Amino acid sequence: MLKRTCKVGYSLPKALANKIGVTYFPAFVRGRKYATSLLNVFRSLAVKDFDIVHFNVVPSWINGRYMLFNSAKISGASTILIIHGIIQKERILYDWRTMFDPSVRRFGLNSYKGLASILRFCKIADKIVTYSEFMRTSIVTWYGVNRDKIAVIPNGVEVRRFSDCDSELTLEGDPAILYLGDLGKGSDVLIQAAAKLRSELPKMRLHLVGWSTPYRAALERMAKEEEVEKHVVFHGFVLPEKIPQYYKAADICVFPSRRDIEIPAGMTLLEAMASGTPVVASNRGGTSEIISHGENGILFEPDDADALPKAILALHQDSGLKKTISHNAFKTATKYGWEKIAEKYISLYKHLRE
Repeated sequence: MLKRTCKVGYSLPKALANKIGVTYFPAFVRGRKYATSLLNVFRSLAVKDFDIVHFNVVPSWINGRYMLFNSAKISGASTILIIHGIIQKERILYDWRTMFDPSVRRFGLNSYKGLASILRFCKIADKIVTYSEFMRTSIVTWYGVNRDKIAVIPNGVEVRRFSDCDSELTLEGDPAILYLGDLGKGSDVLIQAAAKLRSELPKMRLHLVGWSTPYRAALERMAKEEEVEKHVVFHGFVLPEKIPQYYKAADICVFPSRRDIEIPAGMTLLEAMASGTPVVASNRGGTSEIISHGENGILFEPDDADALPKAILALHQDSGLKKTISHNAFKTATKYGWEKIAEKYISLYKHLRE
């Protein structure tokens, strides 16, 4: 029987708290409140008050979680570590030849220290959780972890938050195409697609919602060079409470990442699907584990310059296909509701304590 679970993260506490005892310890809190919270967790570990200590990020020295992980092991609590993604620089760090390449020296000593921490905690954690089979294979390959030690539990989504949203927002365009996320993750592919579609879809508008100012400047230049600047609208950073309105207001959501490492979790993908907005996504990472091409979304190969424009055009011109994909996308999203994902974690917790 589980006594309490200390969840170091942000996604699951509310769903888990309805089923088991949970102590939520935030990753970052300013000032004295954080130190007090950390001290209380250490005290609970000292009296063996936790069965499970679940880390949503790799522990670091900066905020005390490195010591927290070691204290959890000493207390006899089971430890779980979530790995969110394999980043490109880790692949570079594994190649000793790059140590002599000036173009990658920017990673510096801290990058090697970070990689060493990941390898250490992957080794000593009782269980590792990741979001897709693609990520599990990546962790086995790059971190040398035994496959059986890794559990695949997909990301979740607050379905009602996105499905029940009454959007007061109107996005210009016919169609209004939405990209939401880090602007460095394939937005240029979408601008290239716009250049090919402008004659067939003269009223089309691309709405880019996201951060990364350096990328925005480059994308603005690219839109001008491709002569589609009037078709592209930059919205910048949007507060989380406003995001469901953008999904609802869009005709099509596009996720054009060209690299596997950029889409390990599919959180924004699930949010769009929960909104019932048709999705077009690159066939990278774990996306194909969520989307079945032509059923609940459209997949395209980002290396194929014509694939994305064709996918957008097909959805816009075929109202029947658009309606079917929208309906099936919502049905898929309901399978990833946080209550259902919480049950998977509870099963994992119980298995660890048997």
